[in-house]
Amino acid sequence: MITLKKLEWSNCFSYGSNNILDLNDSIVTQLVGTNGTGKSSIPLILEEVLFNKNSKGIKKADIPNREVNNGYDIALSFSVNDEEYLIDVVRRTNIKVKLYKNEEDISSHTATATYKTLEAIIGIDFKTFSQIVYQNTNASLQFLTATDTNRKKFLIDLLQLDNYVKFFEVFKELSRNLAGDVSRIQGKIDTIDKWLSDNYLEDTSLLSKLELPFYSEEDEEALRSLQIEFQNISEITKKINQNNLFKSQLESIDLGLAKEYVDNNEWQDTEQLVQEIGEIKSQGSQEVRMVKKYMDLQELDEAGCPTCGQDIDLAFIQKELHRHQTARTAYSEKLDEVNDKLTDINYANKLLKQMEQKINSWEEIYRSIDQTLPLEVPDSEEVQDNIIKLKERIRNRQDRVNEVIKENERVERHNTRLSIIEEQQTDFEDQQKELTQELADVNDKFSNVDILKKAFSTNGLLAYKIENLVKDLEELTNEYLAELSDGRFSLEFVVLNDKLNVEIDDNGKTVDILALSAGELARVNTSTLLAIRKLMSSISKSQINVLFLDEVTNVLDEQGKERLVELLLGEENLNTYIVSHGWTHPLLAKIEVIKEEKISRLELG
Repeated sequence: MITLKKLEWSNCFSYGSNNILDLNDSIVTQLVGTNGTGKSSIPLILEEVLFNKNSKGIKKADIPNREVNNGYDIALSFSVNDEEYLIDVVRRTNIKVKLYKNEEDISSHTATATYKTLEAIIGIDFKTFSQIVYQNTNASLQFLTATDTNRKKFLIDLLQLDNYVKFFEVFKELSRNLAGDVSRIQGKIDTIDKWLSDNYLEDTSLLSKLELPFYSEEDEEALRSLQIEFQNISEITKKINQNNLFKSQLESIDLGLAKEYVDNNEWQDTEQLVQEIGEIKSQGSQEVRMVKKYMDLQELDEAGCPTCGQDIDLAFIQKELHRHQTARTAYSEKLDEVNDKLTDINYANKLLKQMEQKINSWEEIYRSIDQTLPLEVPDSEEVQDNIIKLKERIRNRQDRVNEVIKENERVERHNTRLSIIEEQQTDFEDQQKELTQELADVNDKFSNVDILKKAFSTNGLLAYKIENLVKDLEELTNEYLAELSDGRFSLEFVVLNDKLNVEIDDNGKTVDILALSAGELARVNTSTLLAIRKLMSSISKSQINVLFLDEVTNVLDEQGKERLVELLLGEENLNTYIVSHGWTHPLLAKIEVIKEEKISRLELG
């Protein structure tokens, strides 16, 4: 037995600090408040402290009160059998979790590890806990009015039959794999069958090779000789034509004038003249500078020497100026004379070089002429004709030889194929036997797995399990429904053609559930809700002393509410919190959720 005792929290959702709820204080407690005050948040706080998550999937960042925004604290004291526990959660930027057993700290090094320890202690998973501790009319109504598929899914989830689904998926996957193996093995067998069919040998006799025909090497040798002769003729013809071209070029060159000029002239050295020109230019430049200097002094006249300040002798200056002007003119005339002489020598040397080149060209052509070659080219037509005839004879013989070689290659391929096929045939036949046996084994496995797959399908053991569990749910529902409807209504789950249907009996008349009035439907829903919780508790083997019924009374009339209270007061080891907008019962404890200035708090009634 799990007994939840005291829940304390600060700054969770819309709540402020220091909220305390005694979970084991009374049998039935009314939890009253308007919309948005935070009534339905309390089961979520329970989930967070025990499992570090909540059934609505709200993120950690959205749990702290936005008006406070300083993290949150949750603490829960509880007992499991005779052992006392306390779980204390403090979350700011990170989470700190402490777990105590009989006031001894048994926390692990990490929050994750501590929560694993906690789940092992309470012996119940998050999903089951949420379904047992928190119920609303939507859950039962969705179940009652759902399609067959969704109704079965609801029961699978509710009754924790997902292992059956997992087994089905495992066997389904295994069946698919075995089917693939069957296809693969059958493919191999088909391939071998095709090979054996395609390579079936009616005649297994070996063929003999043909003898190669006589082939004359003398013809080959004669051909080579004629080809050499023809090649020689071609080369000689080319040489004669080139020789005749050289002779015609030689005849066009007149050497008389060139030889006469070369004999009467020789190369003249210009180095001394170039040096002389350089000296003349240097001396002339010096005289130019002196002329400019004395002309500048002549212009100063009365001003005196700019260096020493003495009077300038104008007559002396004019005398020196005339002397340097005369020298400048002489150097200029001499430079022109020497340049003319250099130009004449360069022209003579150029002409001499051209004459020498003409003589060298003639001599080079003359040396290239072969005087032994005739002027007329030899006739090659007869040789070429013999070559053509000999080639034809050789080609005919070679064609015959090639035909024999090709036929022998065919014979060789045939004989080789016979040898390979005879060798592989035995191997493939052995493989065929092995694969046939393997196929039979895999087919046996496939049949067995297929049986298991069908057994764990929604129409197999799962359907059988659901059918039996549905009978328990039906019995529990009718117990509650008899109380809430004075025995007027009863409910039956009918399994027909693998379909799970819901039928309502109204004093012996079968009616559609959707044909019930709002009050009648409320009684059926509430009875189903309580039955689901009780069935879940029995299946999980984890009895918990707390139940939150959210908005159940909204759909019940006054008589229905009274009957509900009577039922809940008669439940053993169960503290029920009826969450509503404002309905109250004078015999029940009352806790009001008040929200002021965006901060919620609990107030005992």
